[in-house]
Amino acid sequence: MKRKISVLLAALLLCGMLGGCGASGGTAQTAAGMQLTPAQLSEDETDLLGLAGVQPSEFVLYDYQTDENLRCITIQRYILSDALAWEPADSGFYQTYSDTPLAPDGRFALTGKADSGYTLQFSADGLGDVSHAPDLPESMATAPTAIGVGAQLEAVPIVYGEEIPLLVRTFRDKSELYVYDAARDFIDPSRFEGDLFTEAYTVTFSDTVPE
Repeated sequence: MKRKISVLLAALLLCGMLGGCGASGGTAQTAAGMQLTPAQLSEDETDLLGLAGVQPSEFVLYDYQTDENLRCITIQRYILSDALAWEPADSGFYQTYSDTPLAPDGRFALTGKADSGYTLQFSADGLGDVSHAPDLPESMATAPTAIGVGAQLEAVPIVYGEEIPLLVRTFRDKSELYVYDAARDFIDPSRFEGDLFTEAYTVTFSDTVPE
């Protein structure tokens, strides 16, 4: 099943890069300026993911458009501490960079299940890459939990060196859930106080390579 899901996601990524594959193709490539844009899946694509067991809350897909100065893309995973501070996690970290310009446009997807972190699938310039889903704390396997997810659902401008919140996910031992917002709740995570486990993912585009 995991292999089937990976194949489907790879097809969606390639579809976006080629353009013209349903409603989701070419969104960022036609946008003015540098921006990150949530890709809109067609009804057929959504149904196909549903058949593979992927629910809408478990999947986010983004297109990006930069300029010829792009050198580095970093996806960072954070875990919220008991002090309500975001701490960078070694697991779930992804980075691609080059001394020569990277492709200015591309697409990536984050896919997560209740028992793991998010898998990243990345595609640009006809090439793809996949990261492994990080493990969640062992306590999450047995604790009765409700899961809340908030993703970035609006197109946002890309500014080199500035972090863009993509997604927040929290596990609670209460049945009540709220409407979450990736950008707002990443800046102010106070509403997660007392939750069992909370994580976030961000992306940063840069015109310099890491030292």
